Amino acid sequence: MFIQLRCLSVVLLLTAFSLISPARAQRPVAPKLLPEQTLAYFRVQDTPQLIARFRETSLGRMGADEQIKPLVSEFYAALQELWGNIEDRVGLPLDQILSIPQGEICIAFVSVPDGPTGLVVILDVKDRMPLVRKLLEKGEAFAAENRVTRTTEKLDGYDVQTYAGPNGNTQAVQLERDGTIVVTSSKPVMQLVLNAWNGKGGKSLADNDRFNTIMSRCQGSLDDPPQLTYFADPIALVKLAARGNSFATTGLALLPVLGLDGIHGLGGSMLFSSGEFDSVTHFHLLLESPRGGVVEMLAMGAGDTTPEAWVPNDAMSYTTLHWDLDQTYHKGAKLYNSLQFEGAAEAEIKQRVQDAIGLDFEKEVLAHLAGRITLAAWVEKPIKLNSQANILGIKLKAGKEFQPVFEKLREKFADNLVKKNFANQTYYAMKLPEANSDQPANFRRPDPCFCVLGDYLILTDSSQAIEAAITTASMPGKSLAAELDYKLIASKIRRQVGGETPGLLQFTRPETGMKLLYDLAQSDDTKGVLSRQSQNNRFFGRLEKAMNDNPLPPFSVIAKYFAPAGAMMTNDETGFHYSGFTLKRK
Repeated sequence: MFIQLRCLSVVLLLTAFSLISPARAQRPVAPKLLPEQTLAYFRVQDTPQLIARFRETSLGRMGADEQIKPLVSEFYAALQELWGNIEDRVGLPLDQILSIPQGEICIAFVSVPDGPTGLVVILDVKDRMPLVRKLLEKGEAFAAENRVTRTTEKLDGYDVQTYAGPNGNTQAVQLERDGTIVVTSSKPVMQLVLNAWNGKGGKSLADNDRFNTIMSRCQGSLDDPPQLTYFADPIALVKLAARGNSFATTGLALLPVLGLDGIHGLGGSMLFSSGEFDSVTHFHLLLESPRGGVVEMLAMGAGDTTPEAWVPNDAMSYTTLHWDLDQTYHKGAKLYNSLQFEGAAEAEIKQRVQDAIGLDFEKEVLAHLAGRITLAAWVEKPIKLNSQANILGIKLKAGKEFQPVFEKLREKFADNLVKKNFANQTYYAMKLPEANSDQPANFRRPDPCFCVLGDYLILTDSSQAIEAAITTASMPGKSLAAELDYKLIASKIRRQVGGETPGLLQFTRPETGMKLLYDLAQSDDTKGVLSRQSQNNRFFGRLEKAMNDNPLPPFSVIAKYFAPAGAMMTNDETGFHYSGFTLKRK
């Protein structure tokens, strides 16, 4: 495998070109060149368009801001300097290397009848031929060093370059046609691509029903398709990994028993700068219908997604999820028992959970859970590298009815807990060992806490965070739900789901996350670390100089480029679909 990877890298550097005619035929897109049984693929539809669209995003526009551009230019210059260490070896400077892709890029793993899995790389270079020829000159020497031999032969009337390793086995095959470079792992794989290109092949990936179902959910609008797409058949990949392994092959027989063969595929897309959106992402997990086995345990529900009264209005992010915990538990126990013996799951839970916490899991824990879980990220002051604190809220059917269970749990671990009171609310903190003097000054020390707050069991890794939740809960109308940016995102989500109630909703403030990074970059601790690293590292030395020569502007200059983001997930007959977006700041 190592030799193959080295040879493939040689091929990508050695790719040779013939003159390209000005009148170039339109070739089929990658999904039509790949065989129907493609196991996984990643595709950039149009590289120049991707770059142009990214420049229109908040990050792209921020980098072009006159107050920030000098610092960005220094960072890029530092990268170029680092690249200079290998430029003589490669033959081209970094900016020219980055300019070579001029259209579609696709990397795929495909299934070959009666043969090993194949690799396909498709790269449009168009008029960047002179640059690649310079790479070719350097690649010849690289090939000789690695004892890679190259021969030219005809395949369907086209010249193809075949590369073989020291053992004489074919490691890669390369074709140049109509300004496109195709590299495959073998001649049979190249033949599949050529057949499709010439209209003589069978069904292609574009004819794969599972691929089309996933892509139809991830396409966005027809007049503005995504710049990035990906697809994978996870079960086929697992079977591939098990090929030739007798133990793993035996394990494959369990896939239908477990219901894992009901996972039919996954895929997604990404789109930059489209209409009112800075970016849009999609992900789809395709499941069989009806579901069975493990797949049936994936029981995301739906319900109210409004931030609870305890979610601080200055939360950095907010995620809430509805899940049928009863279905997951009982379906999981039934499946486990079918593989072991009746009552095996219950016995396992008793041993590993019930005996550990002193509670009957099903009657005293599961019976009280309402099926909604919320996670809020909140920034603890002063700013540290790990200032992000997490507040986890587990909804209870009735907080008062859960109180005896909570007290029973508290008593079991009383020796490790400290009782605290804040704003007439009791919470408990874990006792911590003495602080380690070796801990870096720019790291906060997590202090786990928990309490029952209304109808929620709250768990955090910060006493400041739990007190922020308690304060917010005592001030009606002051939670995240009342904030204008959350309301804006929630309204966009209602329009996106097409009438469906999401089972998961996310809200994020990129500006808050960027402010955390900004404060870290400005802190004396960070500057000290960078200074120490620069003493023995030329790259870090260049970065330190760039930071000193081009101080960051006031954060207001950066903040104006960032708008809130949101996401949601739905559960329908085809599976789970996740959609995320960031709004565009005008």
